[in-house]
Amino acid sequence: MKDKFNVHLQIDASTTITDVTINTYEQEIGNNLLKYIQQYETPNGKIGIKTSQGVYLITKTDIIFAEVFDKQLTIATTKETYTTRMSLNALQQSLPENKFVQITKSSIVNIEHITKVSPSFSGNLYATLINNQKVTISRRYVKNLTQILGI
Repeated sequence: MKDKFNVHLQIDASTTITDVTINTYEQEIGNNLLKYIQQYETPNGKIGIKTSQGVYLITKTDIIFAEVFDKQLTIATTKETYTTRMSLNALQQSLPENKFVQITKSSIVNIEHITKVSPSFSGNLYATLINNQKVTISRRYVKNLTQILGI
């Protein structure tokens, strides 16, 4: 049986923000509604990436994959690859969580840019990205990815 929802819409042209309040009796329903609503947020679609050549403004949805190695964060986009001192956590916080998922301790991937997921012999998965790069999804993060992808 589906839960009944009371939905109220109030439009106030005098305000400059949209304020959403969720009142629920169950934590899981509240979290699911919050995640659903957050995908419709209209945050700044770009992020500033500081490199040794300057600050580049890149579109968040263009980010394919990001990985930290030796204190350097490499961000692969549909157009170019950037290297920065930014932390992976800082990058992840500025990206929509329903589109970007952590796949190893040191990397995240944009699920919109995954073309294929296949198993490996050790319980890990491999993901093939739109730029034909293959990345490993460690066993620890397989559940996160399969949940978001619905597989």
